[in-house]
Amino acid sequence: MDSFLETLKNLGPARLIIMTLTLFGLIIFFIFITARGSTPSMTLLYSDLAASDATEIAAKLDNARISYRLNDNGTQVSVPQKDVGRARMLLAEEGLPRSGSMGYEIFDQKESFGGGTSFRQNINQLRAMEGELSRTISTLTPIKSARVHLVLPQRELFSRENRRASASVFLNLRSNSISSEQIQAIQHLVAAAVPQLKAANVAIIDQSGNLLARGEESADSATTARTGDEMRMNYEQRMTRAVEDMVSRVVGYGKVRATVAAQLNFDIVSRNSETYDPEGQVVRSTQTVTDESVDHSASANAPVSVQTNLPGLPGNNSNSTSGNSSNRTEEVTNFEISKTTENVVRAGGQVERLSVAVVVDGRYEPDPNAVKPQGAGDNWTPPRIYVPRSQEELDKIATLVKSAVGYDDMRGDTVEVLNMQFAESDFFDGAADTHLIMGFERAELIGLAETLALALVAVLAILAVFRPLITHFAAAAKSAAQDSAHHADDMPAMLPGGQMQPQLAGPAGMLPPGMEGGVQPGLDSMVDMNAVEGKVKASSVQKISELVTSHPNETVSVIRQWMSQES
Repeated sequence: MDSFLETLKNLGPARLIIMTLTLFGLIIFFIFITARGSTPSMTLLYSDLAASDATEIAAKLDNARISYRLNDNGTQVSVPQKDVGRARMLLAEEGLPRSGSMGYEIFDQKESFGGGTSFRQNINQLRAMEGELSRTISTLTPIKSARVHLVLPQRELFSRENRRASASVFLNLRSNSISSEQIQAIQHLVAAAVPQLKAANVAIIDQSGNLLARGEESADSATTARTGDEMRMNYEQRMTRAVEDMVSRVVGYGKVRATVAAQLNFDIVSRNSETYDPEGQVVRSTQTVTDESVDHSASANAPVSVQTNLPGLPGNNSNSTSGNSSNRTEEVTNFEISKTTENVVRAGGQVERLSVAVVVDGRYEPDPNAVKPQGAGDNWTPPRIYVPRSQEELDKIATLVKSAVGYDDMRGDTVEVLNMQFAESDFFDGAADTHLIMGFERAELIGLAETLALALVAVLAILAVFRPLITHFAAAAKSAAQDSAHHADDMPAMLPGGQMQPQLAGPAGMLPPGMEGGVQPGLDSMVDMNAVEGKVKASSVQKISELVTSHPNETVSVIRQWMSQES
């Protein structure tokens, strides 16, 4: 114990302060790591909670003695993984959280006999439809939460017209971006779930107040206005991928880049035409009329009458014997002329003009003029040089591109294929996964970093603190043992009366040290005090020399301490 205290004194106050601070720091760090490791992993229980729901949930979890943690300003509640099921069952029994949308389970509530009026049933049905639609829309990937408001007008008495059903949808987006296809999908989803509701009558807004879909315009015009640019971009991207994929199979992947610029016409054209063909005549009906008439003169013995006796009238000549006869034929033929009636409605998105630009890389072949350097091994390969492609090959590639994009010379389409050397790039031209870092999850990397930091601190503590202390204490203990051994060997044993014990003669006539000249009679002659003192001094000097040689730094520190004490 004395040697330990002496060693601490020899270290000096500065080293003792540094070692003490280091020791306390290590203790605090190990306590933190131990507490962090013993804390159970938390799993999200509920998110996007209202303040009232979060307060009630926290109170119920406290009563059930379930540890929890509130995140995101109290809107998220996390519990240990082993308590997730029990916590959800406990909260569901209490009807928590209450701020969520309610679907058709609203009809599961028991009501008193005769308590449910028609008005109340209609309101509950409307709430159930809104809740179910909100739940369905909230399951979409880009949507964090949603609310749906429906207007289902009822037909009034003595009214001939019915009001149209309408709906409004509020979306809380995750990344403040949603495509027009997804907006149309939400409109058709709501329209298909509500009777007599059209998709054009569904209005949609986001959490920033941006109008994503109007609820009052026709579906065709709204679709054309929203998707005009996207249709053009999608068409260009599709053509670009088709060209690059086809040409890459010829020149190699990564050695071709293509760009397609398209001009699309989004005008909706309705055309009605009627065409008559005079050459295409078809007999529809034929009508024939035949008329025959025969008239004979009066005979000589005609009866006497006033008509026959009046002058100037036919038949008054009793001696006339002439007659009259007529024949008429009439034919009517009706023809049908060929007629073509055409009613054409052309939707928007017709391609008016295409411009395609394709750049291909050349070949890289071994240099035939390269000279093998001296000392090169058998696996030496000549350097590769750039060789441009021939014009014939470029013309073939241009023909393939024209066929792939639907080239039409009448529209004024242009296709340019050029051969240029690509610049070398050291970066990976690929889509990086933002959720993974070097193929690992972020949480896994954080845990691994904590483990490595703990191991590194432990190694540094062992090398920088504990190892010097152990080495110093071991050296001090060894020095103390050597000192005691030297003193035991050099000092003669004492008799109980305080007298020196005479040394025994060794075997074969050997004498003890200091008696080589012969045995002196008497007690004084048995011990030579001068020789003993000289040997003790020599042993002490030798021991000090060994300590200085083995521990130079500690020796300098002790000497400096002596000098400071004397000054």
